[in-house]
Amino acid sequence: MNPIKQRQVFYLHGFDPRGASHYHRLYREQAKQQSSVNGLHIEVSARKRQDEHSHHWQLDASGTRSCYCFLSWDDIVRRHWTKGWGHILSDILCFMRNYVLTPNLLRYITAAPKQLMAGLYPAVFMLLSLILSLWLSTTVAAQLPWQAAQWPAGLVLFAALMHGSKLAGNKLAVFWLLRIYAFSARWANGKVPELEPRINHFARQIASAINDDNNDEIVIIAHSVGTMMVIPTLAQALEQVEDKNKLNNQRVVLITLGHCIPLISFHPQAIRFKAAIRSLAHTPQLMWLDYTAPTDGACFPLLNPVTSCGEQCAPNAGPQMLSPRFFTLYHPARYKKLRRAWYTMHFLYLMATDKPGPYDFFAFTAGPGAIASQLKERT
Repeated sequence: MNPIKQRQVFYLHGFDPRGASHYHRLYREQAKQQSSVNGLHIEVSARKRQDEHSHHWQLDASGTRSCYCFLSWDDIVRRHWTKGWGHILSDILCFMRNYVLTPNLLRYITAAPKQLMAGLYPAVFMLLSLILSLWLSTTVAAQLPWQAAQWPAGLVLFAALMHGSKLAGNKLAVFWLLRIYAFSARWANGKVPELEPRINHFARQIASAINDDNNDEIVIIAHSVGTMMVIPTLAQALEQVEDKNKLNNQRVVLITLGHCIPLISFHPQAIRFKAAIRSLAHTPQLMWLDYTAPTDGACFPLLNPVTSCGEQCAPNAGPQMLSPRFFTLYHPARYKKLRRAWYTMHFLYLMATDKPGPYDFFAFTAGPGAIASQLKERT
């Protein structure tokens, strides 16, 4: 196994309003649990703010030091995190217009029918909430002996029931996917201008790490909607690397987890985005590992993000389509419970497992061996 003395890791989170402190705590807790599985004891340092949009912490394990840099865009997420029923209705209309009432509908149905149905779930939930709240409020109000009080009492009860259903929907993550679909559509249509300067900022950081000869390996990891952010970010970063020899020997590794890239790449307006995908797919020096699980209802499982949008990969380039095979990494009883927790399933890529296997998030980010060597040893 090729020894790594210094590794630079960049992590791009998904459409999640939780910031660096949440992910630092998650990494520290899960790495500790994983140590009993992979024997890798990772010392996780305190979190420090690197600049306005990034935080970092050090990982020390078996003589390897990895700098884990959390690229933060949760402030943008919070701006687009719908709260009231009015915003939710707006997101539903956006979803219907861009994913259902569109010539691209057949592409989405063919690519991932479960994901499209999941996008419809909030609309069904809202409709059922409306019907049930109307029925209950009118039924209860009609029982009041004072006819003059029936109408105002019914309105108050209706408002309370709708508020309760919204709280329940938030707790059950009903509107989470809806927010992702709506945000992706607005991004594809150029309605999220604040992303461009953030992507430029991230690209400069990644390019600087690649240009630094002290880094034996540079690993860029993106999860969920972060897999869409990483496409233009890394494409731009690679343009800023003047000496392409710095990409040789699989020194730069891109790992996309639970990707939902077609939410942008299928839009006809996403011309620049597709150009970025094409650029990465024509960089044979880049090692691109794409992990998706068929049991993850919030991703496009085992769908090639390059060829699915009509682009082609150059010889020996493009993503390696892989599955983490979660069912082999957990005890059957626990996995049965996890499968019912669809929100948790989407985050399993970042969590400790019960058994060792070819997929190990913590070995990839802190292990002593290069990722290319790790994969060879486990297959």
